[in-house]
Amino acid sequence: MFLGTLTVHVRLDIRRNTMSADTLGGVHCAAGVDAREGSGRVTVREILHVVLRRWYTTVAALLLAALLTALFLQGSGVYSTRAVVEFRWPGAARIEADSGFENDSVISFADMVATRVNDGHEPFRYSQDEAPLYGAGIRDAAVVDLSFTGNQWVTDHPVAAITVSVVGRSEEQVRARQVALTDEVLKTADALQEEVSVSRPEYVVHALQPLSARIEHITPSRSSQITAFAAMLAAGVMGGVGAALMWERATLARMARRAGRAGRVAEGAIA
Repeated sequence: MFLGTLTVHVRLDIRRNTMSADTLGGVHCAAGVDAREGSGRVTVREILHVVLRRWYTTVAALLLAALLTALFLQGSGVYSTRAVVEFRWPGAARIEADSGFENDSVISFADMVATRVNDGHEPFRYSQDEAPLYGAGIRDAAVVDLSFTGNQWVTDHPVAAITVSVVGRSEEQVRARQVALTDEVLKTADALQEEVSVSRPEYVVHALQPLSARIEHITPSRSSQITAFAAMLAAGVMGGVGAALMWERATLARMARRAGRAGRVAEGAIA
């Protein structure tokens, strides 16, 4: 009886060792874990073995990276414009020394116009006046502000000019918003002077700088596109490799649990 029991236990141990070496041990090694020492060491060969066996995770990650890259190309580039409306004394030319372009009274009037267009609120300033909106990462916005020097914390208004900055995804959208806001500035300037009964010959002159109305298409440079492609490719590869290793480790844990349950059932049956 003793010999029979010993023989059954020896056979059971042999079966367990065989399962560990052929199945669990192989998964451990593929996942970068030393099955005999449990040290967690990993080699490039073992990682490549896992990646080749779980090739579909890398393919899925690369497809996702390609989709994101395509969306980036489709949505890359914005349209931007910065129109300038100038204010001067009645009948004064822009090049005259005393045109009123730098006069405090005319500047104050231009400030009133900008405030009325903005419904009584000061516009939010992102940086210096010359800095375009897309430089702050904005892709869809419109700002009407009095021309200033300084930054978003400290400003000074040296000239009587209102800037209409618009940025958007399409040229038609930017042009429509630019025309609408520019017309609103010009109409508001006339309305404010009518409210105080200023005669037409005494109106403060306001005019749009012709060259400022152009719309620019801002697109990433070739070097930026190549860098983005390389980054997305690297992200896809790393994501695929990481997913393969995590999948392999999850499979290892699941097989280990199944083997443990099978061993306990066998021991219970023998007992």
